[in-house]
Amino acid sequence: MNFEIIIIGAGISGASFANKIVKFAKTLLLDAQDISQRPKSTNIFPFHNKSYIEESEWANEELFPIYHLKTNYMGSTINGIINSEEFGRPLGKVVYLEKLLDRLIQKFEEKGGIFKDKQKVIKINKYNDHLEIITNSGQTYSCKLLVFATGSRALDLQRSMGFDTPDEYVGIYCHFHGDEDKLNENLDVNYLFHINIKISRNGPLFINKGKERLSIGFLGDNQPIQELGLKLDNIINNYKKIQPFIEGLTRDSKAIVAKISKHPIKSFSRERMLVLGEAAGLVTPFFYEGILCGLVSAEIASYTTKSLIENNCDFNQLSLRQYDNEITRVFRNFFKNGKGSEYIFYNAGSNMQLIWDSYTKSIFKDKKLRRYIYEAYQIEDIEALTNYDTSRDRYAGERMLANLPFLSKISLAPFFLKARFIL
Repeated sequence: MNFEIIIIGAGISGASFANKIVKFAKTLLLDAQDISQRPKSTNIFPFHNKSYIEESEWANEELFPIYHLKTNYMGSTINGIINSEEFGRPLGKVVYLEKLLDRLIQKFEEKGGIFKDKQKVIKINKYNDHLEIITNSGQTYSCKLLVFATGSRALDLQRSMGFDTPDEYVGIYCHFHGDEDKLNENLDVNYLFHINIKISRNGPLFINKGKERLSIGFLGDNQPIQELGLKLDNIINNYKKIQPFIEGLTRDSKAIVAKISKHPIKSFSRERMLVLGEAAGLVTPFFYEGILCGLVSAEIASYTTKSLIENNCDFNQLSLRQYDNEITRVFRNFFKNGKGSEYIFYNAGSNMQLIWDSYTKSIFKDKKLRRYIYEAYQIEDIEALTNYDTSRDRYAGERMLANLPFLSKISLAPFFLKARFIL
């Protein structure tokens, strides 16, 4: 079968792009997984994501069951709380991602797109005027433009086509369920983010609370899967700081282990090919936030591709360079923030906990810093993201350094100075 566009991967970037571009091109969306078996995923969905979905989705309580009202950046002794009541509207909503993805795929099909799951691409053949895709079921499809949106699940495929691949890490999480009153009694925030060097040197422990369910896990390790499961069990059973949050709740029997990739690749396009979202390393390197980057890269891909279609342009490497340029323009400042934060926290070695606790203390003490963090949740659109103000991150670094103990302040000043130049 012949298509103008084939998208490999029906995660947030692939499903979103498919939904946007199907009105302008005959489109096929493929996914290697059986989507009926897609695991539950409870995530925060800040207002900075809202402009990339339709209002009908945002208003759907099956997809977005509750507002995100409060975040806890949890320290060893002092918590940094961002409470929406202090500044105005909520921070966003909580999304049941598996349901949002199902809805995006449903809408894509309603618009005339063709979706096929359980179709793993095993080979790609390049010709002068098209690409040929062969799946594990023996199906063959051809297209003028091939889009990789596989997350971390098929990086070998894009590597075989000459793309770089981002750095891979592993995360694990599981769900707990309970009565809504019990969840709210246990935990009065929707999002908890906590750094503990004994849990992970490259990522946070997190809790995302939805309606009658919450997820808990950690990111950034590269341990074998069995060891990750044992580590999560140990945290849940023995880490006193989080045990009150899950007391009296029922745990799912199965934990979900997934790879997550970060650090952008050098080029996001080649002849007749694009890479979107996490497959391109477009994940914030400190918070591991992939939804925003997936949605934004899908938005950029849709308007650059639409323009090429309307102008009868071939999808050659020169014309697709517009996508690369726009990704770089939009994310430049935003990823400076992520790179600086990653350096400060995940490259601090034995000082990691000390610096994190200084950050949570700074949030607790400083209303200006709390406002800056609150406003980061509220970024309205692509242009606001493009103009992200990195001076706010420098201010956060200054407050963190000021709140360190005196001797640590002296010894770590050069470290903070280097981070400032990253920003």
